[in-house]
Amino acid sequence: MFNEWLTKLQDAGSTIYSTVVSASPWTLLFIGLSLPFVALIILTLYRNLARNVVAIYGTIYFRFKNALAGWKTQLVVKLRHWLPHRPSRDIDATPQVEFDDFDIAVLKAVASLKPGFVTNAPELAERFRTRPARVQRCLDKLRNNRMLDSVIGSNEGFDNYRLTQLGDAFMASWARRTSRA
Repeated sequence: MFNEWLTKLQDAGSTIYSTVVSASPWTLLFIGLSLPFVALIILTLYRNLARNVVAIYGTIYFRFKNALAGWKTQLVVKLRHWLPHRPSRDIDATPQVEFDDFDIAVLKAVASLKPGFVTNAPELAERFRTRPARVQRCLDKLRNNRMLDSVIGSNEGFDNYRLTQLGDAFMASWARRTSRA
């Protein structure tokens, strides 16, 4: 079997040799110049084939992974019905924010400014005769609850603040409540 293969290889080599020897120099030049292009075309075809194979395997992997995740989610949802669960009483409750008198006073002071004007902790601390750090904590609390908005720019290292629409609505409802009482 090995001898037959070796004989066929020798026959193919002698055929190629006789063809090349009998060819004209112009034919050999054309073949020599076209071989790199043929090799480039074959390389491009193999590269495209490899990209397609990788894309197919990637698609199969992605779809299998997503199907497996979907089955896992369905299993978890079905198992939750069988397992005991704790009642969730506080989910629908609205969050309560406690503002003390100083927070309301600071909010009133900011609301008393004309539209477009801003204030900061040192100015309010001077007005209330307290430390700027205490006023800054109050301003941060009001900003976190969206009553105040920080404005670009600072004074003495402290941010400037102005009243938001929510803060204005809160102050209007606060004024209505205090006028009824």
